[in-house]
Amino acid sequence: MKSPEQQLNICKFYLAAKNIQMVGEPVEDLDLSGADFAKRKIAETIERVRNGEADAIVVWEYSRFGRTLVGSLYYIKQLEAAGGELLSATQDIDATTPSGRYMRDQFLRLAEYQLDMITDGWKSTHKRRIELGLPHGGQERFGYRRCPGCYKPEPESRFYICKNKCGGLLVPDYLAGDEPERALRSDALGRGYLMFAEGASMYQIQKEAWEKGIVSLRGNRMDESAWRAVLDSGFGAGLLRGRTDKTTRPTNTRPDTYDIWGDGAHEAVAAQEVWDAYVERRIRQANEHVRSSTPKFHLSALIRCGDLTHKGEPCLRAMKIIGQTRTGKETIRYFTCTRNELHARGQMLSMAMHRIDIVVLEWLTKMAKGGEEMAQISMERAAKAEKSASEIPAVKKALEVLERKRQRINEGYEAGLTELEEAKAKMVAVKVEISDLKAKLRRLESEAATNRIPEREVFQGLLAVWDRATPTEKRRALSKVIDHVRITPPRESDTKGSDATVIPLWADDSERVLNQPFRRKDADSEAAAA
Repeated sequence: MKSPEQQLNICKFYLAAKNIQMVGEPVEDLDLSGADFAKRKIAETIERVRNGEADAIVVWEYSRFGRTLVGSLYYIKQLEAAGGELLSATQDIDATTPSGRYMRDQFLRLAEYQLDMITDGWKSTHKRRIELGLPHGGQERFGYRRCPGCYKPEPESRFYICKNKCGGLLVPDYLAGDEPERALRSDALGRGYLMFAEGASMYQIQKEAWEKGIVSLRGNRMDESAWRAVLDSGFGAGLLRGRTDKTTRPTNTRPDTYDIWGDGAHEAVAAQEVWDAYVERRIRQANEHVRSSTPKFHLSALIRCGDLTHKGEPCLRAMKIIGQTRTGKETIRYFTCTRNELHARGQMLSMAMHRIDIVVLEWLTKMAKGGEEMAQISMERAAKAEKSASEIPAVKKALEVLERKRQRINEGYEAGLTELEEAKAKMVAVKVEISDLKAKLRRLESEAATNRIPEREVFQGLLAVWDRATPTEKRRALSKVIDHVRITPPRESDTKGSDATVIPLWADDSERVLNQPFRRKDADSEAAAA
């Protein structure tokens, strides 16, 4: 096995020897299967070649490009059609000749063979581990760690040796002894099951854990979804889960999504009756009737928090009406993001609804007036939309051709005209092409829809009926043109409070003019609105 650093160094030596310049940063697909082209950056890298940023893709060896022959050849064909070529630092052959292509394909076949061998080995290992009551992987779980006798022969090693010959059995953190602070995770895991079974929300569970300084195994804060995934696994209740249907991926982590449950060999931190109560409530929540209602306010679900998190990124959580004050006979309501623990400032962010309403009306008025600036932007976006829309028919036609091709492969196999392995290889190739075209079609349809800026008459008509429209009608109309309204905290020198920025559906980072804050101009307008 070669580490990514070793592979990169070998590639750099190859580039220097061939007098080839590396463009940008190296592309890495760490911890991803070589057979999974959809998740890796192969298509993205080929697009860079197509855009003229590069002339070739260099890999340590051909297996780094892909571990299936059919999929690799499909993307190599895409790369060559884009005007590029695939080079291998350790398998330096000329793939422009018939003999070179033959050798390259043999290396790809070998990579696929190695993947098949690895897959078969893992299947046998997983089956054996399940029979022993061990999880399919030996990695540590939240609240659990390897036994005190386990150690790595070398710091860089991925494997452990155990003096106690535990066979990979994980033990609760409080049994480890050498790191007392880790015991908090085991206690929090068991308490999480109990709290939820007694009626607490996932937010309350994660909030209590955060206040105690409990983080994930990677040292990150755990939100509700992270806690939900940990608790739903049932590992803390001493169980192992699985699914009979291996062809589809589960859409959620809820316990009733899995139909295979077995006793694990590890110690449980939650009693069986607590687990049963947890599962009952999780399923009851899922089956509760979701009340369909009209929005009470026309800005409901459109307001997003723009306060920066500890990572320096916008929070972007939906802000809700929390808190209100009264000024005479008027009630002033506030959209608030209460997740202050996520904000770098450590404070909640709020803005009065009537102030946001003023911003939205100013934006609608500007769009209704149009002007040369808006006309130019509209024309540019319309041109992009037309270009995307013009490509859609060809992509749909190509998909129809591939669907017919897939049908012919099935019919040929059923009629005995094609051997099973040959039919499977052809089917894999067709599926890869179909997946690629479907992704392209979704992108084109999205670009064709979001790039179209409505005519100013649309905004003029909306403003004409604004005062008479119901909150539901306003909300429906705004959702057709606004992606969200982003609230940002006031600047240090600003005494007027938070800012609101209208982000239209067609906005992108380069459109500064559409993303400028539309806020009240003076105190008189605020008083009038109040």
